[in-house]
Amino acid sequence: MTEPYVVVALSPLQIPIVEPEDALRNTKRIIGFMKTAVGVASTEGYPVKLVVIPEMAIQGMHMGFTAGNREAEKKFARTIPGPETDELGTAARELNTYIAGELYLVADDDFPDRYFNVAFLINPQGEVIYRRAKATSDGFEGGTLGTTNPHDLWDEWVQKKGNGNALDAIFPVAKTPDIGNIGYIICHEGAYPEIARGLAMNGAEILIRATLIEPQTMNGMWDIQNKAHALFNNAIVVAPNLGPELGPDGVLNDLFGGRSMIVNQRGKIIVEQTGLAPGDSFVSTVIDIDALRRDRQSNGVFNGLKDLRTEQYAAIYAEPIYPKNQYLAAPPAEGWLARERATRAGTIKLLEGRGVFTPLD
Repeated sequence: MTEPYVVVALSPLQIPIVEPEDALRNTKRIIGFMKTAVGVASTEGYPVKLVVIPEMAIQGMHMGFTAGNREAEKKFARTIPGPETDELGTAARELNTYIAGELYLVADDDFPDRYFNVAFLINPQGEVIYRRAKATSDGFEGGTLGTTNPHDLWDEWVQKKGNGNALDAIFPVAKTPDIGNIGYIICHEGAYPEIARGLAMNGAEILIRATLIEPQTMNGMWDIQNKAHALFNNAIVVAPNLGPELGPDGVLNDLFGGRSMIVNQRGKIIVEQTGLAPGDSFVSTVIDIDALRRDRQSNGVFNGLKDLRTEQYAAIYAEPIYPKNQYLAAPPAEGWLARERATRAGTIKLLEGRGVFTPLD
């Protein structure tokens, strides 16, 4: 039996870094607010056992270099474990809680000179027990941040990270003994149904969906996606979004729209930050994993995973669209965004040729 517990979703100010060590400075600042948030959230009457930090909270959004500049990317890249996760590990031990977070430019010993956007989970003993690289992004992200996707290194990634098992390589899940099974969806990944479904099919019960930028948040995509991921996968969605960006002139810039929320397995928003706070904020609620597990054992219409007729769905993806292994032979150089635009223009033509899209006259 798993006892109910409180989950805290932080919405910290987003402060861009100027030097690599600024990431650690941001981490320490976030931890200071985290301790306050955990103390307040514990008034729910249950212990706080999971704290979630959104994407870009630690490294900010801009680092002032051109993607593909290998020297600059190497300078700013972090490691996991590393100084930031070590600091968070100390906080996890002090607060006796799991802490989930993300670093968007991370070096990996298995793939020198490639950098990844990586989510992580730290246990109450301060150990990193989970890592997951962002597997789907839009072309603007790679062209701005310098991150490679696992699909760009597909053959080697699946072998090295999943021992040949693609589900484990792309959709790893942290299966904890006391708070359930956790998977982390990183930002734009939440714009697609497949990432959440892949994590759910690998056992995830709680889907952390962290961060979405404007104008998608104001257009309603954030709400729709978070509720849909919960409902379609019979899973709890914890969705922290960033607070405003603190500019160098001290002015707050609303780039993300806030709206942090936690959604239950029926797609109902349980708690939500309805507006943008002018500083650090959080939402929290009580999670009952056993209630979710009872739902997943039920033989009703809300338990959709039991009904999957996988052979007919596999046909949807039988023919590839976006090319794999595009950065397997060599790392991307400058001009990344232009290449991505060309690649995606090509996939549009491909879909026209297959009759998926109808070309304009």
